[in-house]
This record gives sequence, C-alpha cells and structure tokens, in this order.
Amino acid sequence: MNGAETPLTAGERAALRTFRRAALTSRGYRAHLERLGVDHRLVTRLSQVPYTDKRSVFGDHIEFWLDGGRVSDAAELLTSSGATGLFSVGVTSRSERRAQERTFDLLLRSLGGSEDSPTLILNCLPMGIAIPTRLATVATPSVHLEMALELLGRAGAGFDRVVIAAEPLFLKELGERALRERGPGFADGVAACFVGGEWVAESWRRHVSQLFGFTDGSPARTGVLVSMGAAEVGLHVLHETPALRAARQALDGPLARRALLGDDPGYTPSLLAWDPNRLYVEERPREDGTSSLVLTALTRRLLPLVRYDLEDEAQILSADAVNAALAETGAEVRLDRPVVALWGRHGSAVTCDGWSLRPELVKEGLFANAAHAGALTGRFRIAAEEGLPALHVQLREGAQPGPGMEPALRHMASAAAGAPARVGVHGYREYPFHEAGDFQHKPAYVGRRTS
Repeated sequence: MNGAETPLTAGERAALRTFRRAALTSRGYRAHLERLGVDHRLVTRLSQVPYTDKRSVFGDHIEFWLDGGRVSDAAELLTSSGATGLFSVGVTSRSERRAQERTFDLLLRSLGGSEDSPTLILNCLPMGIAIPTRLATVATPSVHLEMALELLGRAGAGFDRVVIAAEPLFLKELGERALRERGPGFADGVAACFVGGEWVAESWRRHVSQLFGFTDGSPARTGVLVSMGAAEVGLHVLHETPALRAARQALDGPLARRALLGDDPGYTPSLLAWDPNRLYVEERPREDGTSSLVLTALTRRLLPLVRYDLEDEAQILSADAVNAALAETGAEVRLDRPVVALWGRHGSAVTCDGWSLRPELVKEGLFANAAHAGALTGRFRIAAEEGLPALHVQLREGAQPGPGMEPALRHMASAAAGAPARVGVHGYREYPFHEAGDFQHKPAYVGRRTS
C-alpha cells in the first residue's frame, strides 16, 4: 500500500468484495467495466470503481446483468414508475425476499407487533409493490381510496395496531376523506404511517399528523415516518427513526440550518439512517457543487448494485455535526451515527434568467398554511413562462379557492424563486398536468405547460 493512502475502512472492504463478486458473476457489469477500460483485477480502492446508474444498468437486457444470468431465479420482479423516462427493474431472489421479511418484521416488533399482538398492514403503495412480512396480516387496497377506507374501518378494529404504507399525496387524501366521512376517531387504531416515493416536506407531515391525530402524544402511536426505497434497491433502504424525525423537526428553521450547514437553503432535508451491514453509502460530487447519493449493496443480490447512483441530491452528515447544531437549538435529542441528509432529486430546479425554483421549496410552502393545504391535492407544476417562474396547483375535488389563496401562493413562489411568480389555481378535473384521481403515476412537478 502507498504510504500516502489511508487504510481501507470496513465498509470500503465490504464494498470492494461486492465489486469483485459482481465483476466475476455479472456479464453486464463486466462489460460495463470493459467499456470504461477498467480491469477489475487491478482495482485496490473503491475510488477506482466507476459509478453505475439507471441508464448503464437498465439499458441492456436485464438477464445480462444478473448474478448467474437467470431471471427465472427471481422470486419477484418490480419496475419503477418510469417517471424519468426509463424503467428500472427490481429483481429479488428468494433468499433476498426472506431477508426483507426479517427486516420488516423487526420494524413491526419495534412498533409492538408480535405473534401475540396482531398487526394489520394497510398497503396503499401503487404499482403492485408488495410488503414482505410473516408477522403481520397484509391488506392491499393499493391506491383505491374507497377500499382503503373500508378496510381501515371494517378490519382495523380486529387488530392491536394498524400500520399504513403509502405515498404522501395518497395518504393526505386518505386522511382528509376519512376525517370528513368518519370523524376524528377514524385513525385511533393507526400506530404508524410510513411514507416514501418522493421527498417529503416537514410541513406536509404536520398537516397529515393532525389529520390522523398523531399530535395526542400517545406512546403507542409512532406517527408519520419517512421510508426511502427504489424498485431496483428495495423497500425501506434509507429510513427515518423517531429520533431522526425529532432531530429534523428541531433543525427546521433558518438559524438551525445555518448552524448545521453554514447557510440556509430555505428548507430542511430529510435525515435518514441505513443498515451498514446491508449498504455502503457514499456521496458523488457533481459539477454544480452538489452531491448525489450512491449505494453499494453489501449482501449478495441477484442484481448486483455497485456504486449505484440513485440521482438523489444528498450529503452524509456526521453525528457530531448534527449534534452540535441540535445543541445550539436547545433540543435534547442526539444521534449516535452518521445520517444521510436528503434534499430531493438532483437537478430538479427550474432555472431561468437569474432565478431558480426547486419543487422541494414549493412542497414546503404549499402545506405551511393549513387552510390552503386542505383545499389542495398537493400536485403542482413549476415552469418558466415568458422568463418568469410559474406555479400551477390543483384544487381537491369540490374545493374552492379562498380569496387569500392565490396571493399567498404567489408570495410563496416569488420568495422561493427570488423573482415575481405567476400562479394558476386549477379545478380538480381542469388541472392540465395530471389525470384527476390518478395515484398510480407520480406527479410531474417540473416542466412546461402543454395545454
């Protein structure tokens, strides 16, 4: 070893083992290395290993990349939403499926679930996403609101707790409709809601927590937690804990963000943990000065993932750095390990003529006013129109905009962009960017108006 080199960490050694195994067992990965002129036999540091991403892995036939090359060995296949224009594919072996069951059942046990204390999981995730568990009963209404409400009301009382898994806008609509139709006690048996599929604003969490009554302080009710996954990587890959949620909430302000980051980007990132036995996590520096999240799977997978760039903007923050900022706020919570600070999708901002507008800033502002949050679905579109920032929002079905909504949204969008913004408030069925009632497809927050 060169005297100037630092010793390999345990995580880097494990990631290099994944790299060498993939180079030997995956024809697609080996061809990828050859195209880039990398001889896997000469690699001694992870920094010598090229990144992979959705385009490099899923541009070929899927079997070409598999460890052993047999897609028929999979227990489950799952595609991504295709929102980026390219579908990724999750390929889960039977042994991976069993490992996922163990992981998820440990999570349920942390919520009080056991063989003697039954749990109902209400799986409201779209696209046929399955939740692996042996411990709980799973109901799968997917994104059918009436079915989800019926199962929650009719079956939920037969269990000690209900856990809901959903994407944010569906969970918001579920809570708002249930509160209107069934009253404030509709969620008394709901112990926790896990949300993912897109970046989640803290203002959204406050709104939805009030809908579900998670503000009552009951120790039996964990509340709303963020869980991040991807089709090709799996469910619950990065996740929030109650301590991380408390840390994010304590840091959700300009002074706290400056203490942690040195400046204030206007919103607070999600703070997420990971299992270091399952994943090696890195930052990939980008030309614009940001960094994106890179994962290497440390356990053997049918589809190897080596330095796989999820294209989410992120930083890895040390526990010491976060704890120092928390101490300045007076918060009592402390972290004992590094965390991923997730800012949203890399490159998602609309930029034009000296101004820039990020969808995450709009999400934070959209739900900050409780009266407006209840009247909007949460779908919106930001764009540059005649050189100015433009924000289009969708009203909930039957909702009418109050007299202060448009001025408030215009002020919010103008402040976020740093330039005078235009605002369009559209009826539920008149919104031109997303089919009314469609929860299968993710909202397209960025683009130009086409109709």
